[in-house]
Amino acid sequence: MTGLAKNTAAMNRAGAACGCGALIYLAARSLLTRLASLLLALRVPGASLQNPAGASQLEAALLRIGVSGLALAAPFLLLAVLPLPRPLPLGRGARGIRPRLFLFFWGMMLAGNLLAGALVRAMGPENARVELPGGGLPLGAAFFAVCLLPAVGEELVFRGLLQGWLRPFGAPAAVLGQAVLFALLHGRLSACLAALLGGVALGLCAEWSGSLRPGMWFHLYNNVLAFTGQYASQYASPETGQLVSLAVLLGGPLAAAAVWASGRAGGRRARVNALAMGKGAAWPLGCPGWVCSALFLLALSLWQTFV
Repeated sequence: MTGLAKNTAAMNRAGAACGCGALIYLAARSLLTRLASLLLALRVPGASLQNPAGASQLEAALLRIGVSGLALAAPFLLLAVLPLPRPLPLGRGARGIRPRLFLFFWGMMLAGNLLAGALVRAMGPENARVELPGGGLPLGAAFFAVCLLPAVGEELVFRGLLQGWLRPFGAPAAVLGQAVLFALLHGRLSACLAALLGGVALGLCAEWSGSLRPGMWFHLYNNVLAFTGQYASQYASPETGQLVSLAVLLGGPLAAAAVWASGRAGGRRARVNALAMGKGAAWPLGCPGWVCSALFLLALSLWQTFV
């Protein structure tokens, strides 16, 4: 059966759990953000996690780490109450294909960012970003909050937990099912577009490698690229900032291409397995729980974009 064919009860349960996992993450993140903002406002009226007046840069970064970490842990509560397939493994997986996987991810990420940039220019600028500390322990905590924690935590939740639940019913559906929810959780439509291509690329990397580790490294690279660009724009001249961003953007793929080329010259070729088709990529559209979750997140994204 493919496309919009009738789903079994187990498939509907897995799709609903996938949607609920995304909503639980959103609810936990919103609740914890409000709680952190309330704590900051007790010290300085009007302060919030976005504008942590009265708090040191280290305190603000630690609060963001707590909010993100607890929110990412919340969907795992479903494992205790629902009979669901096991998540994707964290194991090493196939090593020989990692350079190719990175180049594929880099191309998808670059295409998504270019399309998102065009959409931003058409629709107006994004919301203001949180300013990064100048250095020291606050900068290290900000790096952990902005780069490392999302790279590990989001891969565990979306490619591990959500995609793992859907995987028995076909890799295309599993990749697309988590990627759509992952994208819609990014707020404005421009960010959603870039995140959709990134979510698809990371999902395919998990399927092809058989592990979450490559996606964690690729996700970290993407976060470091954004982190470095913002830091350079705050503390360096425009020319230096552009050179640093360009070096980070091109350094990774050039190194991956060199490793891949050397592997091919030495005769070491790892095979990328084709995706098992299963139910087909469109089957989540026949799952009421997944559809309701996606529609809710889409409505929220449209509201954040246009209101």
